[in-house]
Amino acid sequence: MSKQEVQLLSSEFKAKNEYLLIKPEELPTERVTQSGLIIAIKQSVLDRPSSGAVITVGSDIKDIEPGDFVLWPNTDGLDIKFIDGDFVLLRYKSVIGSKIKK
Repeated sequence: MSKQEVQLLSSEFKAKNEYLLIKPEELPTERVTQSGLIIAIKQSVLDRPSSGAVITVGSDIKDIEPGDFVLWPNTDGLDIKFIDGDFVLLRYKSVIGSKIKK
């Protein structure tokens, strides 16, 4: 899947209405067994993150705030490459859950 590229920092972007800008969690590229053996994880072109930290939220969203950790289906969202990294622009209705705050 290709990324939309913009010449902005993510901090210069404000999501509108029902949208959230999310910094996705990095997908692991290797796994370490209990005995210390490192095993490479084969990544498919179809693999993409489906969880991450919320950077900014649109004005219609009342129960999610910047800094929250959310989950969404990996088929949803628009991949955007900002100057400072890769992000996902997601509709609020795509969020399937969030980490409980303690």
